[in-house]
Amino acid sequence: MRVTLVSPYDPAPKAYADDRLHVGGVERVFLDVSRQLARRGHDVTLLCSTQGPSADAEEGGVHVSRRHRAGTLLGAPIVRLADSIPRDSEVVHVAATYPFTTSAVLRRAHKLRIPSVLDFHFEPHPASRLGRWAAAVYRGVGPPSYRLADATLVRSFSYARSAASLASVPETRWRLVPNGIDPIRFHPNGGPPPGDYILFVGRLVPYKGLDVLLRALARRPDPPPLVIAGEGPSEHALKALAQRLGIPATFLGRVPDDDLPALYRGARVTVLPSIAPQEAFGLCLLESMACGTPVVASDLPGVDEVALLGGLLARPGDPASLSDQLRRTDDPTLLARGPELAARIHGAYAWSTVTDRLLKVYSEVLEAKSPEVNPNANPRRDAVL
Repeated sequence: MRVTLVSPYDPAPKAYADDRLHVGGVERVFLDVSRQLARRGHDVTLLCSTQGPSADAEEGGVHVSRRHRAGTLLGAPIVRLADSIPRDSEVVHVAATYPFTTSAVLRRAHKLRIPSVLDFHFEPHPASRLGRWAAAVYRGVGPPSYRLADATLVRSFSYARSAASLASVPETRWRLVPNGIDPIRFHPNGGPPPGDYILFVGRLVPYKGLDVLLRALARRPDPPPLVIAGEGPSEHALKALAQRLGIPATFLGRVPDDDLPALYRGARVTVLPSIAPQEAFGLCLLESMACGTPVVASDLPGVDEVALLGGLLARPGDPASLSDQLRRTDDPTLLARGPELAARIHGAYAWSTVTDRLLKVYSEVLEAKSPEVNPNANPRRDAVL
């Protein structure tokens, strides 16, 4: 099968700092999906934007086609990726929701009569007034094109129902395909025993709520060490806040993927304190639990379903609630950890299982089949396979 995956940002940046700042969950998933498909013998093109010059390369069995972007506007890359879709593609798989990319790719695939799959990871919820206005405008002009997609991937039916951008897409076209993890990399065996540090993994942007975590830790007379893996535009402000609050925080910057499992295994708990519904899943939660480390996360649609597999929920944006839940993790008997916890995640979210589901969707759109789904079962746990 000839598959073209369109990721607005470069999932595997090589030389440009601005590219690295935009690598988040969406990009990591697209990189893993492309490699999984290539390992199964499919002909895969990964099309993305870059700060550098346009170039093509073979990487890990995947043809990576990078196209220079003119810049970014409110977090969206300004680039014409749709023009670079190979005409011999059998399926085009594109990420939502990116104003200069998603709709253009869906329209181009429709014009070329190539079946398309829309990958809906999140509903944008910008923090600034200008950003909120722009998002509202985009919802009026962008999402109507989503109906051109032959199938729409969602991580959780409950989150999809809360997303205004999917209001025009019939639920019969929704397909539940969660994010995945590699059990060979993310496992509980080896490495140092769990330490006393709390771990945050993610981009340093406002909606991730790292400031809430810092304030939650400040409520303790002797806050535990906090290790932060990630980089982003809020880094300077967050460092200043940690210093002002007296939190023993270590900012590691961007951590290579191969080093993440040891970080997870060594943590007492991994925390995802996001404050906005733009956080729709929480890949770091899966990775942490796959390494045997429990989690604490914000009670947001989609995130809650993942966190409840091996963790606790706190009210979004509430340092007191988050502090209370972190205190509960002081009891080592409260949450499963180690092999017991990891087994739950490996069984349902291994990339082999997730890729099987994705290929089933590809085959379905190629065969122009549209079987009915039942999105009403298990409304709070329907992200679990």
